[in-house]
Amino acid sequence: MEAKQKFVIFAALVIVAAIMASAESPSCGLTINDLMTCKPAVSGPKPLPPSDKCCAALGKADLPCLCSFKNSPLLSTFNINSTLAMDLPSKCKLKSPDCSVN
Repeated sequence: MEAKQKFVIFAALVIVAAIMASAESPSCGLTINDLMTCKPAVSGPKPLPPSDKCCAALGKADLPCLCSFKNSPLLSTFNINSTLAMDLPSKCKLKSPDCSVN
């Protein structure tokens, strides 16, 4: 196997390991599991209203911190619509962060 292929495989494994390790580590005050409760409300052609669990998770989040992900290519990787994601706080009756400064 050529060196470039080995590097790509190694990098992919490191990314997968980091994601798995961070499943319970907070990011902006949320775990991956917390974020996944909101996925039905931010993906697909007919997104659902945010669930109570989703809103509870967002309620404990550092919402301005989440602004740093609004233009992230990772969102599309996980089929997350960034516009829907930015609307979640208001749909959960939370104060929406001002993401224009980030």
